[in-house]
Amino acid sequence: MNNEHNEFLINVLNILPDDIDCLIQAPCLENSIIQNMMLDSEYDYYKLIRFDREKKTNFINQEINNLIGNYIQNIQIKKGVDLLFEGFDGVEYGTLSKLLIIPDWFKEKYVPDICMISNEW
Repeated sequence: MNNEHNEFLINVLNILPDDIDCLIQAPCLENSIIQNMMLDSEYDYYKLIRFDREKKTNFINQEINNLIGNYIQNIQIKKGVDLLFEGFDGVEYGTLSKLLIIPDWFKEKYVPDICMISNEW
């Protein structure tokens, strides 16, 4: 990944609803703003952020200013029990749920080279 912020991660977050759960595996993330949002999760290697509009906006701003996505090994974003997105390796690529309404501009820019749409979930 280059030194610019991760536009893909930002655009994924922008097409997802506001009230979502974000499970993050990022053992080297030392950003205090993001760490203050994180809760323990039921999974050993993941921290949980419960996004509302404000937290999602703060997270996006941290990505723009501090490149936090570079430290994320895996991210899973859920609404209730439904998995909406899973990203890997600095969130350079990932998979979106087939249940989402995905804007045409997003598909044209990312599908299928960077982002796949799941056939299963």
